[in-house]
Formats: sequence, structure tokens, C-alpha cells
Amino acid sequence: MSSPEVNSSIRESVLVSGTLRASTVLASCIVRAIKVTLPNLETAEYVKADVALAPPHMPDGNYELHFEGRMMKVRKSDGVWLSDDSRAFRAN
Repeated sequence: MSSPEVNSSIRESVLVSGTLRASTVLASCIVRAIKVTLPNLETAEYVKADVALAPPHMPDGNYELHFEGRMMKVRKSDGVWLSDDSRAFRAN
């Protein structure tokens, strides 16, 4: 097997189910993420994620976004979902 095949990866945009959590709020959402799969290592990781669709009634504030066994901090400000670092994922 040549070196490029060993290090090959597949990047794809995916939509996955997620959960937004704050002290008094729990809501389902849809997460838009970039999934990188390393076929030769049989592993996949997310390198970027953001809230693609959430209930419109959610108040501005700080939230935890949980999806696919990962968690990241996000906030809603003036109706827009933001993340400090879209690469800051932690396993649950």
C-alpha cells in the first residue's frame, strides 16, 4: 500500500440530531457538521459543527450542544447561533 492511501481521509458535510442544553432549557436541534473519516484507521471525527436548525422560541444565551457523543459550547446572540471554537469538541 502506498503512503497516500495510508493517510487518505474522506470529508463530508452531514446533518445529525443534537440537543441544546442550558440551566432551564432542553431542546432538540439539527447540527450541520464536517465529518472526517479515516477509512484505514476505521475512525471518524467531526472538525466543525454548528446549529443548523433549532426551535425559534429559544432565548439568547449560552448552551451546551450535544451530538454524536460529543459536546461543545455555543451561544445564541440576537437570534444567531455562534460557537467560540467550532473545533472544541469533548466526548461526553
